Amino acid sequence: MPYAIEVKAGQEYWLCVCGKSGTGLCNGSHKSTDILPSQFKATKDQTIYVCGCTKTQNSPFCDGTHKSL
Repeated sequence: MPYAIEVKAGQEYWLCVCGKSGTGLCNGSHKSTDILPSQFKATKDQTIYVCGCTKTQNSPFCDGTHKSL
């Protein structure tokens, strides 16, 4: 399932790509992997959906792949 994250315009976020954070936001769990987080700068206030299954083709964003797993 994707993680819904409320972002604010002008703010920078580090999004989890390894799937280990459990929140969609990087918490450093990737340090045991070779996978680095994805930097995201919000251009507007919105909700973004970060992939939780790590199978997306649009990393770090959810593309619905989890529905076919």
